[in-house]
Amino acid sequence: MFDYFIETLPHFLAYFAAAVALAGAFLFLYVLITPHKEMALIAQGNVAAAVQLTGTFLGFAVPVAMVIGHSVSIPDMLIWGGVAALVQLVVFLVIARLLFRGISQRITESCVASGIFVGGMGLGIGILQAACMVP
Repeated sequence: MFDYFIETLPHFLAYFAAAVALAGAFLFLYVLITPHKEMALIAQGNVAAAVQLTGTFLGFAVPVAMVIGHSVSIPDMLIWGGVAALVQLVVFLVIARLLFRGISQRITESCVASGIFVGGMGLGIGILQAACMVP
């Protein structure tokens, strides 16, 4: 059993490092495209921004976790992880530009309902795309 652990540890570390790098890139891009500044708002105690960003991140992480379990290589995982990131970016743009144009401002104003809605939609879409990414 210990031999198996030693043999598979590099594989785990490579996938984990790639997933963390992908998650960091996703978070960087996501906070870049949103009109409100999540990190600053969270630092100020804005619960709406925290819920929104957490839900969106989980909506990204769930499909990536599914892809890691079914990918044939790290590049395969990164490509499908990129798809998961793109879907989450589109979810926010559709909500903020088409459905509720003022939602970003409402999150800035600490409207928890708006944060829950955006984060929840991101998580829900993430769960659906995770199911679709399984062969």
